[in-house]
Amino acid sequence: MKPIIVKTKQKVSEDQILGETRTDPILSRWRSSIWKLLWKDLLLYTIVYLVIGLVYRFALPEEYQIHMESLIKYCHTQNAGLPLTFLLGFYVSLVVSRWWNQYCSLPWPDTIATCLRAVKVKEGEEEEARITRRTIMRYCVLAYLLCLRRLSIKLRKKFPTMRDVITTGLLTEAEAKRIGEEDSVRQHGGSNWWIPLLWSTEIAENDTNISSAPVYGYVQMQLAGYRQKLTDVLNYGHVPIPLVYSQVVHLAVYFYFGVSLISEQWIIWRKEGDEILYLYYPLFMTMKFLFYFGWLRVAETLYNPFGEDDDDFALEELIDRHVKVAMRIVDKIEDPPLLQKDAFWDIPNPKLMADKDDDHNDDDDVTIELITSQEKRDPRK
Repeated sequence: MKPIIVKTKQKVSEDQILGETRTDPILSRWRSSIWKLLWKDLLLYTIVYLVIGLVYRFALPEEYQIHMESLIKYCHTQNAGLPLTFLLGFYVSLVVSRWWNQYCSLPWPDTIATCLRAVKVKEGEEEEARITRRTIMRYCVLAYLLCLRRLSIKLRKKFPTMRDVITTGLLTEAEAKRIGEEDSVRQHGGSNWWIPLLWSTEIAENDTNISSAPVYGYVQMQLAGYRQKLTDVLNYGHVPIPLVYSQVVHLAVYFYFGVSLISEQWIIWRKEGDEILYLYYPLFMTMKFLFYFGWLRVAETLYNPFGEDDDDFALEELIDRHVKVAMRIVDKIEDPPLLQKDAFWDIPNPKLMADKDDDHNDDDDVTIELITSQEKRDPRK
């Protein structure tokens, strides 16, 4: 029974694509853009530059203008030697690497849920086993929330007390009393976020179905790895980038552009040989401001990915996703589809996608749907 490839043309929007689609011009975007981050700073900087220029040209007497011109030339010469690109580039590279590593360190409970789903339950014990599986997954997500609540200002605002965590359904009153208030800001030893994971290991150990299953050791190993990943994420909050390094980079950038307010001024023509093109608007200084300050703002935005900026981690969506997926995996209330021969049965060289030389050569989006001849005659089967 050979599959029939049906080609259907359908308009696909960028909202349906995960990740960066780049279908619209990059420079015209606003959310998370350099324009949103810098427009206020650039406006203020430009106004200060123009005010200094107006004072130099129209408010100062000629004698002071000459002194001002000497200062402009001196600042222009000295300011060119600052190693700004090296300092800023290395700092931004460190921050971006740290930002991505923090996201990669966030654990996902799917593997634990899949292992629990694989446990063979004795006949008549499925209801109790389901409660056990769901409790273990609830504790995993609870530990996730309690751990990241110490780092994320967004989660801390949404769940300022343990009473607010109880309202989520992840925690009961009795469990909250055993964990404690979780309001300590001490770096080490001030939180009990790991206790739900300890309960999970004990529940798995005391459950005869899980402890006697071949995957028992793997379940415990995955729980330990889950805790280790949360600890790794928490360590980024315990050990930030050294303050002195951040201060050096910020000082270099602010000093450079502070001096540029003087060094980038246009000098008045006074004799032959001073003729230069005068631009009323500091175009090149504006571009340097966007480049260097944009770099610095990127570092400031990504420095703490658990904040409330546009590019910070969507922790609330992640937690909701983990609850939904983990609970659905461990619930054995939905049977898998019936086993049947697939559409490629007895086909030695199956093709999923149509060849480029097929009868569509236009730029429209094409989706491929595979159906059998029998399904085409009777789609209800």
